[in-house]
Amino acid sequence: MMTDVPSMQRLVPRSGPDVRLTALQRDHIHTHFRWNNDPELNRLDSEVPFEKESFGAFKQRFERLCDHPTETHYAFEIHSISDNALIGVAALYRVSPAHQHGCISLTIGDQAYWGRGYGRRAMNLLLAICFDDMGLHRVSAETFEFNDAWTRLVKGSGFSYEGTAADYLYRDGQFWDKEHYALLEDDYTPLEQMPVEPPKATREEVAA
Repeated sequence: MMTDVPSMQRLVPRSGPDVRLTALQRDHIHTHFRWNNDPELNRLDSEVPFEKESFGAFKQRFERLCDHPTETHYAFEIHSISDNALIGVAALYRVSPAHQHGCISLTIGDQAYWGRGYGRRAMNLLLAICFDDMGLHRVSAETFEFNDAWTRLVKGSGFSYEGTAADYLYRDGQFWDKEHYALLEDDYTPLEQMPVEPPKATREEVAA
């Protein structure tokens, strides 16, 4: 049960097999700016039509997230432990302390880490923060019909399908659905009970 609203300092860093979640770090602003202006990442994750943002505008927004986190929105960095690389971002937003629920998102921004299990590990840590650390009762997630990787991750993490907003998004010349999923605390598997598998090697590592 959610008894209070924890500060970011109480939630992170949070480490698990191969990945670590931290607060946003000002020193990494250029990596975040690059991902923010990446058309492919925006196509997969955002319903807002893509427009490149100036560095000045992004800097103001990013520093506000770093310096003034709120009790309704938490933003995290995802790091690979083996090489200490910043590989993605995650968020817990629309948090309602009164009703003990929130919504999550997660993006592996560095494509060198796609398809290697890092998203799954980061998801496990994010859910541990939601349920174990914050005491939420319900966590929801939204998926776009064309983002197969995120949909598989959500379903594979135990989320239940709740409904579809038909033809919600117009992109690439056609309409796409948005699907709604949720995971309740009674259906959540604690982090220490999760099976642990090593991350998949890159093609370069396999070739070597």
